[in-house]
Parts: sequence; structure tokens; C-alpha cells
Amino acid sequence: MRLELDDLERDALTELGNIGVGRASTALSRMIGGPVELSVPMVSLVPGDRVSGLLRSALPGALIAVTECLSGTFLGSAILLMPERSGLPLAAAALPPGFPKEDAAELVEEALAEVGNIVLNSCLSSMGNLLGVAIGTTLPQVLRGVGDDLLERCGVGLTAEAQAILFHVTFRTPPHDVEGTVVLALDAGSAAELKAATGRYIDRVLA
Repeated sequence: MRLELDDLERDALTELGNIGVGRASTALSRMIGGPVELSVPMVSLVPGDRVSGLLRSALPGALIAVTECLSGTFLGSAILLMPERSGLPLAAAALPPGFPKEDAAELVEEALAEVGNIVLNSCLSSMGNLLGVAIGTTLPQVLRGVGDDLLERCGVGLTAEAQAILFHVTFRTPPHDVEGTVVLALDAGSAAELKAATGRYIDRVLA
């Protein structure tokens, strides 16, 4: 059965996403040494067979993915996707001045993992706290690629039965503007539980 979000559920998840990235922006500002603004202007729940097409439209070209496996109430994967052309300069901005050039590639990978870890865990911890659910994660892994191959390596189910929550994220850290997407790739049971937990959260807020 295909799940859909109503307007209240979509607004609630957008609010939770913005709370999470608000916390992430503080940590990233310290990491980069300058202001970082993040926002989640839109959230959508889509079946797995639509994820690839939507991401191809929003984030064309080669991508960087920072992915973590989920455990607890929700089973699946959490992924931060960024265009390679803008994600790499963002990571480079986090490197310490005067770093050895021969270590650049390794340090950039570490910076990408840390950026992804901050964004994903800020969003997931806020979501877990406010929805009243337990969400566990593994250590982040950095992958690169395009299209379906990258998504499948990140654990995204691309069938109609699978579900994914897409949090569209905007990073602004002058001179860089980075469009990204946080994907929560969930099995059908976890997607249904997320929808139910969001409904309970709305009921508490409106009570």
C-alpha cells in the first residue's frame, strides 16, 4: 500500500528537519570557521521507484553520498546527497590551513564524512527526541557515483514497495551555496511507523 503525507504531516516533518539542521548549522559553523545557514524548504514521501528520477532532477551529475544504516524504530538508511562540484569545495573549506597537500584527498574524505555525520545525526536526533522514538546509526561511509547504482549502494530500495522520505536541504556558507537532499530510505513497516509517530506528535502539539 502506498503511503502519503497529508499537509499537517508534511509541515511537521519539515519543522523537525529545520530544527535538526538548525543544530547542525552551529556545529558546521565551528568546523568551517564561518557562518553556515541550512534550511529544509520541502519534505516529500515517495515510493522507491520514483526516488531516482526525483533526485536526478534536483541533483544532476556526479554525486557525493554520506550514508549511515538505521536501527531501532526505523530500519533502513540515512543518506546525505550533494553534487560533487559543490560538495568538494564545502569539505575543503573545513580543512585546517596549511595542511599537507599529499594528505588532501584523505582529509577531504574525512571532512565529507564529518559534514554528513553532523547533518544526519542532528536531523535524526531531533526527530527521535520530538517523535519519542529510538533511532540508532552506524558510522558514516562516503560514496561517490551517479544514478541508481549509487542509490543502491547506499541501501535505497528502488521498488514501488519501498519508501523514502526526502528532506531537501540548502547549505549557505559564503562563497558556497550547496543544494543537497537527506534521504531516509525505509522499509514499508518503518515508513508506516514514521507516519504514525508523526501523527502522534501532531496530536500532542495540537492538544
